Amino acid sequence: MSNDYDLRIVAPFSPTIIKASLPPDLVERLNQRIDEIVVRKDEVAARDWSAHLAGAVSTELRFTDVIRETAQLTDFLYDVARTFTYRCENALMHYSDYERTEELEARKLRIEIKEGWINDMVAGDYNPAHFHQGCLYSSVGFLRVPPAYEEEFAADKARQNTAGCLQFIDSRSAVGVKNLFTVKPVVGDFYLWPSWMLHCVYPFRSPGVRRSMAVNLALA
Repeated sequence: MSNDYDLRIVAPFSPTIIKASLPPDLVERLNQRIDEIVVRKDEVAARDWSAHLAGAVSTELRFTDVIRETAQLTDFLYDVARTFTYRCENALMHYSDYERTEELEARKLRIEIKEGWINDMVAGDYNPAHFHQGCLYSSVGFLRVPPAYEEEFAADKARQNTAGCLQFIDSRSAVGVKNLFTVKPVVGDFYLWPSWMLHCVYPFRSPGVRRSMAVNLALA
């Protein structure tokens, strides 16, 4: 018979990532708007954001105006960022009080959208390890994957499947510490994290487009 030592993991210092699901109708609307943009060479040229970004990505388009004008999307971003902020704050302030760590305090918190852009990646594109400056939070929502991507991912013979994946990197490597977190792109999945966290995107081989929307946010 084992003894009851009231064992609990207390992790007040660990970086945290929040995951959410974009509404399917919003994913469809965003894809329709982006498809309208990418067929127009003049608009692609006007929105080109590649000079501001780290990756070797075929198409990187500034999308901040569309994000700010899409009420359903801004509401979603605000809700996710507020929840992340409150839960992180509560976990740090009350990490020994497990009844309070999920509380959302009834006070106003203003979220500011700094920049947003679209990454349309094709076979061979990648994003090296980097972090985002000039913001508090970074985020990504997956909008499209190549038709044969699932087959490619399943056949990946690497020790850890990484084809087309987003990977978060923490500098620490020790017992009890996980320093890599790999995210498979799934349409509708959305992640938000502290902007200082290193992350990268691995290349894939499948024909077609891997589409994601990145948004930087701050507290105003």
